[in-house]
Amino acid sequence: MNHRIRFNRVLGLALLLTLGGGAVSAWAQGAVPGSDIIRIRKMTPAKEKTPIYQTSMRTQSAARQTDWWRAVVEFETAPDWIDALEFTFYAYLEDQSAKNAPVMFRGVVTYANVPKGRHLADIFLHPNVVARMGVVKQIAVVVKHKGVVVATESTSKEPNWWETRFSPVDGVLMNRAQTPFALVDYDSYNFIQPAAPVR
Repeated sequence: MNHRIRFNRVLGLALLLTLGGGAVSAWAQGAVPGSDIIRIRKMTPAKEKTPIYQTSMRTQSAARQTDWWRAVVEFETAPDWIDALEFTFYAYLEDQSAKNAPVMFRGVVTYANVPKGRHLADIFLHPNVVARMGVVKQIAVVVKHKGVVVATESTSKEPNWWETRFSPVDGVLMNRAQTPFALVDYDSYNFIQPAAPVR
C-alpha cells in the first residue's frame, strides 16, 4: 500500500513538472532564448482593399478600390507595461518590372506604451508597388526591446535570411499610420511612435 502511495506521488510530481515545462516552452516559442517579454503567436500575409470612408464632401473622382499588401503579426507581451517595442519588417520579392530582380524592402515600426496582453502589428505595401513589382515571396520580422532582439519570425525556413542575402531598401514599406487603414479598428493597435527628426 505504501509503495502504491509513493508511486502515485512520484507520478503526480512528474506530471506537474511536465505540464509546467510545457507552459514555459509555449511562452518561449517564437522568442529568442531567455526572453520573457514577448511571444509572437502568428504572422500572416494578406491582400486588403482600400477602405472607403463616407464624408460630407463631394468626391472629385470615382477611383476604384485597389489591393494593398499587408503583413499582420499577432503577439503577446508579459510585462504590465513596455515603454517601446521596435518591429523591423523585411519583405522579399522578385521585381517583375525588372526581369525578376531580387528586392528586399525594410520597414521599422515602434509601438509605445504597450500594455500586457495580446496585440497586433502590421506593415503595408502601396497598391502601385504591388501592381508593378508583384507578389511578396518571403517575410520576416525582428522585434527589439531597448536595442536587444527579443523575438523573430519568418515565413522561410532559412535562418536569418534577411541579414545575409540582400541589401535592404528603406522607405517603401508603410506603417499603419501612413495608410488609409489608420482609422480602421483603431483601438486594436498600439500607438505608433513617430520617427525622431533627422538633424
